[in-house]
Amino acid sequence: MKRSLLIVALFLVTFPLLADDTCSAYMRLGALYEVRGLMMKPYASTYDVDTAIDRRLERLREGWTIWARPDKDAPRDKHTHVVAAANGASSDSFEVSGSHVFEVKVVVPSKRSLFNKNAPVYVGTLRVNYEIDGKSRTKSEAINAWMNPDTTRTLYIDGIADRANAAVDVSTNQKDTNQSVVEIHFVQAVPRDDPSNPAYDTIQSLQRIRSTTDAFTIDDEIARAERQLFPESESIPLLSIIGDLHRAAEMMHSKKEGDYDKGERLLKETMRRLR
Repeated sequence: MKRSLLIVALFLVTFPLLADDTCSAYMRLGALYEVRGLMMKPYASTYDVDTAIDRRLERLREGWTIWARPDKDAPRDKHTHVVAAANGASSDSFEVSGSHVFEVKVVVPSKRSLFNKNAPVYVGTLRVNYEIDGKSRTKSEAINAWMNPDTTRTLYIDGIADRANAAVDVSTNQKDTNQSVVEIHFVQAVPRDDPSNPAYDTIQSLQRIRSTTDAFTIDDEIARAERQLFPESESIPLLSIIGDLHRAAEMMHSKKEGDYDKGERLLKETMRRLR
């Protein structure tokens, strides 16, 4: 703990003189020490630790999120419309909005409900108004045809739209009014951490320990961060040592035969690691 406080004090004194990389390294180490400090408290649960990490990640990412197309399995924002208009007599105007969009799909699903088949839908021109970096753009896809159940038409956006509004006129056979559905799907980008964020390395470290919050993981992550700042230093696996001390104490208080001797050996081995 004294070493941690010394490092933090040095950071505060030298902050104005530090290079960006060094500043980032101290930020990373300070965040890891904070998590370790919480994990050392006897009342802290895994939920408490994960919640604290999530809150720190949220603060570090604020204003530094970029949106990117995923390699696969992009999320879809689905909107469903029950078609009421009879083809040849009228049409429904189906309009919806979405965010972080790079594709817009008109879909006539195979079923209108869990147990009922869908019917064909006549689809007019798909019109999409969207914004990229504050600039408004418009694109359209002239479908103007009947779409059978389990078919899709796609309009591709040039880039990733911050916001998109899609509209299309639809109708169906007279006998299928209010018995058929059509959908508009916004295929969405996913958030990614911006590598230019000064806290990028800190975020990566916190994400690694967030997925596996145990003593070895946090000790290993701290050791890597300390080696970056102090290449000649030897990191102390503090959480692992504390965990072994707790286990040794439990065995030495156990009434099971042989546990006391095992606990005593573990205690001696652990104390030796601190020398």
